[in-house]
Amino acid sequence: MAEMNAISRFFVNRSAARRSRRRLRWFQATAEVPPSAVCLEIGSGNGEFADQFLTAFHPARYVATDLDPRQLEEARRHLLKRHESGLPATLELRPADMTALPFSDASFDVVFAFVCLHHAGATHRDFSRVPIALGEIDRVLRDGGRLAYSEILHQEAIRAWLVKHRYELSGVERRFRVESVVARKPRTVG
Repeated sequence: MAEMNAISRFFVNRSAARRSRRRLRWFQATAEVPPSAVCLEIGSGNGEFADQFLTAFHPARYVATDLDPRQLEEARRHLLKRHESGLPATLELRPADMTALPFSDASFDVVFAFVCLHHAGATHRDFSRVPIALGEIDRVLRDGGRLAYSEILHQEAIRAWLVKHRYELSGVERRFRVESVVARKPRTVG
């Protein structure tokens, strides 16, 4: 399903500023961002995390994506309230399906996926397509790059997939039902 229902959209967008500040503090404490980083966010919500990340880290490029076009419009509206002269030049809002990312191989230094990986399946409890999404993230992430994610479902299975693919896990934090992890992609030898 490409679009969220109104109830889901309400919960994704409410308290986004507080949730994004907490995520940003967690990420700052657990991972480094290379100078002139290129970042991808999957499931951008209302764009709040993207805006806070841009202010804190000044990446060269930040691509915020969502499968739901109405959510991208909400992000654009939300961000234009703060940036009346237009979106920051380094920020791009794009529709994208996490199981078929429209980006070249090894094109991002950091990928964010906050409470969205479970949406890869036909239902939230269906894990069958989550490995496809993880494979796409792996494909677009540069060697040594980082995936920072939070998830409420499939936590052990996601960690197992990452470990199997030789990712180094750090910054593991558990709050209520949410597990957040920074996973560093291994460098290719040779």
